[in-house]
Amino acid sequence: MDEVFAHYTLALIAGFVLAKWFVENVDFHLRTKKVWLHHWILAALAMCVLYFFEIFTPVIWGALCGIALEGLVRKNWSLRRES
Repeated sequence: MDEVFAHYTLALIAGFVLAKWFVENVDFHLRTKKVWLHHWILAALAMCVLYFFEIFTPVIWGALCGIALEGLVRKNWSLRRES
């Protein structure tokens, strides 16, 4: 197994677990009356910035991927906030 793939995979799992723990235990939200910036959106934006600056560290990408995936498997993950 390639070492880079192992680092990416372990970081993905760690990112998923840490995001799940954070969302369920910390009451912190970035939202307005109409828009809700979920953690999967923030992770995806961070990935775009990393890609733009050509930063391809497997551990960082794995962690951000885990964070994004954890948010996407939740029931309510849309950008528009429902009242």
